[in-house]
Amino acid sequence: MTIRVLLVGKGTPERGGIPTFLGTLLESDLVETYDVEFLNVAHAGTPQGGRASRGNLCRTASDALAVWRLSSDRDVVHIHSALAPLVTLLRAGILTLAARARGAPVVLHAHGGLIQLWLINPRRRAVARVALAGVGRVAAVSEGGRVALEEALGSRRVVTVHNGVDTEAFRPAAERHHPPRILYAGLLTPRKGVVDLIRASELLRDRGWHHELWLAGGTPDEGPAGEAEVQAAAGAGVRLLGPVPREAMPDLYRQVDMFCLPSWWEAAPLSILEAMASGLAVVATDVGDVPSMVADGETGFVVPLRDAEALADALGRLLGDAELCRTCGEAGRRRACAAFSSASTSHAIAALYEELVR
Repeated sequence: MTIRVLLVGKGTPERGGIPTFLGTLLESDLVETYDVEFLNVAHAGTPQGGRASRGNLCRTASDALAVWRLSSDRDVVHIHSALAPLVTLLRAGILTLAARARGAPVVLHAHGGLIQLWLINPRRRAVARVALAGVGRVAAVSEGGRVALEEALGSRRVVTVHNGVDTEAFRPAAERHHPPRILYAGLLTPRKGVVDLIRASELLRDRGWHHELWLAGGTPDEGPAGEAEVQAAAGAGVRLLGPVPREAMPDLYRQVDMFCLPSWWEAAPLSILEAMASGLAVVATDVGDVPSMVADGETGFVVPLRDAEALADALGRLLGDAELCRTCGEAGRRRACAAFSSASTSHAIAALYEELVR
């Protein structure tokens, strides 16, 4: 019997880790093995992520009704959520209840690095236990997320499913660029460390390191204020690319020479894996699972968060040593292929489906 799966999450035109993850999943062999239906809960309008707004309440009610309706003939419902802050957690719980009301077991995929910073006290853990009581399995994408969720829900229901990247789609380019190009790809918001990166770029110019800084991304989940702050900080040496379609990302990575993700919090960022698969040296902050993804000094450098000086020092080492930049990129490509393939991710998810149906 073919297992029937309802996949629930924000796809295109949304940007960020969850839409990227879902896009990769929908192109994997998972859809050939199982009968997969995708409910895209992305909505138009100004983002209001994490807020108890009237718009979010109405959208949650509408999405829960859609989950309830579509779950009637599904064997598994697979819901994707950042799970934090509170409003996001409660929304995931409501969607879970809608699926369970139809008798479908639920896999809840916990994305985002905020969950391990948010689930820090007994009250919040108690709320998570109640809100997620109907979930069969919770898939954490990072070890920090797994530990935080196990403290709230117990170890029996929580597993780690590592993010993966399509290493055939993301491949290195042969050419290098003059001046070298540094890429950031993600939401444009200070919490992603983009203003820190702009400051680091200014420091590099002051030190005589000629380069181009490319910023790819758009409005963050919390709304346009963060994007406006980044745009205000961007000077003449910064190239703002705007939102880049997911299908255009492999080509974008081939147009640059190194990648930087200076976030204040993360789980296991897909953008780092994409950059590594594309043969780019990576500079990233010491958050979430980043230190286990980026081998410091081998595939790039891991630096303290909110430290523009440290960012400038690490990027300067790569700008000043083309051979080091090349060898870091090659090592990152090998590491991505060996440890972070999208095939491994889809196989781990398939095992969860089989377990729940049994």
